Amino acid sequence: MTVATGPASQYSLRMGSYWGEIAALGTAACWTVTSMAFESAGKRIGSMAVNLIRLVMALGFLTVWGAIVRGQALPLDASGHNWLWLSISGLVGFAIGDLCLFRAFVLVGARISMLIMSLVPPITALTGWLLMGEVLSALDWVGMTITIAGVA
Repeated sequence: MTVATGPASQYSLRMGSYWGEIAALGTAACWTVTSMAFESAGKRIGSMAVNLIRLVMALGFLTVWGAIVRGQALPLDASGHNWLWLSISGLVGFAIGDLCLFRAFVLVGARISMLIMSLVPPITALTGWLLMGEVLSALDWVGMTITIAGVA
């Protein structure tokens, strides 16, 4: 087995240890760009229209993906019970939750909306502690604080 030792291999070894950080920065960039784009679109055509257009496009993409990957456009092999919970989840998350988010983009802007959304992990942690006695480490709280500070 031959091991490369040139500058390119040293670069790839150094970069190999930072893939998580690179992915996090890429995610943050995508999060920023999409929230600003949805804010702009919501101000132009309305939050309801933006949400409806996005849902129709997503359905089209997921249908094509399902046809390619699974051989069927929709998961028709799922049970009625699964379809019920999938429908409820989609209605609450995609239809109602995202409609409220897109409306918030129009009313208070993407920056404030994303800052409020970044408070979900600490609120969830506090709720888990109050209701179920869950305890997070100091490092967990530091991570959440850094994330919120970064968004702010």
